[in-house]
Amino acid sequence: MPEIIEKYYSLKELWSSLNKLNKSRKYLAGGTDLTISLSYGEEKTELWIDISDIKELSLIEDRKEFVFIGAGIKVSQLENNPIVKKWVPALAESVKYYASPSIRNTATLGGNYVNASPCADGVLALAASQASVVLNLKNRRRTLPLLSIIKGPKKIDLKKDEIAEGFLVPKIKHEAVFYKMMARKRFGISKAGLCICYRANNKKLEYVSIALSSVAPSIVKAPKTEEFLKNKKIDQNIVKKACEIIKSEISPIDDIRSQAEYRKEIISVFLQRALQKTIG
Repeated sequence: MPEIIEKYYSLKELWSSLNKLNKSRKYLAGGTDLTISLSYGEEKTELWIDISDIKELSLIEDRKEFVFIGAGIKVSQLENNPIVKKWVPALAESVKYYASPSIRNTATLGGNYVNASPCADGVLALAASQASVVLNLKNRRRTLPLLSIIKGPKKIDLKKDEIAEGFLVPKIKHEAVFYKMMARKRFGISKAGLCICYRANNKKLEYVSIALSSVAPSIVKAPKTEEFLKNKKIDQNIVKKACEIIKSEISPIDDIRSQAEYRKEIISVFLQRALQKTIG
């Protein structure tokens, strides 16, 4: 473990202290992924800055047009939060698939994001929910599309000392379906995942947003499939065509967890199940 950990409890305290630190540094929140990386010698720095208890990062707020979810929110806090359940149902649904209960009580949503894993359950749900990320560097904020700064596995385009402050999710009334294929029934890393947010009326999809995990170097959307399904009345022919389109949108790889063709088939099956669910 690192020799030095500095802990802060507010953004004001953090930003006022950064200029006094002359060591190489990285941020620490829940630390669930970090523990594994440290054991493999993948993370090295002179100083860890613990931001897990910064109050501004632990907010869930219902704002005028958006819901704000702080990056420091623990995963376990999402499942039963009334604001999340109402406006970001995909995120609430994702929690039951997320690792073990002990990890959920420690891991943060922001950590799940900045770790930039292609199988991140929280990011999958946020992407399907059309979320944006709010970044903060010494109180200079920028709001960007969620996936725009994720450049590949473990690669995220943050400025030096910049943090993910939280996520903005548009308040669109909808329902959500979350599917994840794992090697084990519970607590496993995703082989393939699909999350769809939708609003249906008389078997027609008035609103649809689809995100996929473990089928590309990062979480991805399925824009061609979304466009095809929008305002379509769902029947067997539409489902079949949509499954063909979504398989053409992804380029998974063979790895230790699964084979590329299997992943494509799983995504197709997940979409078929999800579309059947949208029409009851």
